Amino acid sequence: MKVLFLPAAPVKGPSSRYRVYQLLPFLKRAGIKTGCHCAVPGVVYDSFPPRRGFWHKLVYFGCAALFRLLAVFRLIFYDAVFIQRLVLPHIYPFPELLICRVARLLGKKVFFDFDDAIFTTSIIRKKTPAEKLTDPGRVGRVIACCDAVIAGNEFLAAYARRYNKNVFVVPTCLDLEKYGPPESEGRDDPVVVGWIGTPGTEAYLELLTPALRRLASRHRLLVRVVGGGRYRCPGVVVEHRPWSLAGEVSLLQSFTIGVMPLTDDTWSKGKCGLKLLQYMAAGVPVVASPVGVNECIVTDGENGFLARSTEEWAAGIDALIRSPGLRAKMAECARRTVEEKYSVQANTGRLAAIIISACQPVADVVDFSKTEKGKPVRKGRDAKPRV
Repeated sequence: MKVLFLPAAPVKGPSSRYRVYQLLPFLKRAGIKTGCHCAVPGVVYDSFPPRRGFWHKLVYFGCAALFRLLAVFRLIFYDAVFIQRLVLPHIYPFPELLICRVARLLGKKVFFDFDDAIFTTSIIRKKTPAEKLTDPGRVGRVIACCDAVIAGNEFLAAYARRYNKNVFVVPTCLDLEKYGPPESEGRDDPVVVGWIGTPGTEAYLELLTPALRRLASRHRLLVRVVGGGRYRCPGVVVEHRPWSLAGEVSLLQSFTIGVMPLTDDTWSKGKCGLKLLQYMAAGVPVVASPVGVNECIVTDGENGFLARSTEEWAAGIDALIRSPGLRAKMAECARRTVEEKYSVQANTGRLAAIIISACQPVADVVDFSKTEKGKPVRKGRDAKPRV
């Protein structure tokens, strides 16, 4: 069976990297041959980021729409197509609808994957003109045309079920082997409170400013922001580091404590907790807002702290600063949480089963939770262990 994957961005795009690219080798082991047709070439992704203004947006989204439309000509060579997100985030989704309709005519199965509340907009920044003229039914139209929908969390799945009955939850997951063993504890002076993300989400850090200023009066504190550039906190040393794919893990492991503040709104509830999982996989204890999937990932007081108010943020970070033993205990528990619930090994088998069962009458699925002599076990009628 052959599936054409349509990621919305190249491997540098976090959503595409974790929802598509890293899963392809595991899906191949499950017997699924994969092809990949990215909507945005790497040179366009690097040179024309939409945040830089109108002309950059015009080039970026124009190119994304064109390349997604060109994927239509590859459909004939595959049994199914896997669409990751929409390439035009606010207007009528004509590239995806065309792909769905052509795939139907050719008898191909269509899957749609999304890991953000792309049916709404963020409240932490001003709306662009395109967002003010947004098509409110754009996501529902595409979902209704698909054979199955894969959502990153239950909140997104509940939305998708309004338009499609075949909705499955597959969380954003990590390959722990790429994170390696956590660094040994010894990051006490200064204490590094770390955040990783994109310039568009950096504004969430403003929620922590009062707590960080309070903590800076008691401890030697450094706030390390990876991937941002604008955040400032008077009275606190803030260090900005550029994000890079090669240096991502080492930057994460340089944190003493990882933070994920969020506002309590529809957009935030759709988030899949990627940065939180990255901290935990890197062996870094966490403090996070109890919004959306964060409450599912973090068990308060066991593998991290949940904080609603300035007082709770300050108390959680302060407790971790004062106790290296608590940091080590929570970090170990957090990494175990990722391994058991949010690793590629724990979730790729489920995704493979969803794809295969939709395309074939009898699923022939690899169970990654069981192995024979280090190799995956095949399940299903007439199943035989791989050799």
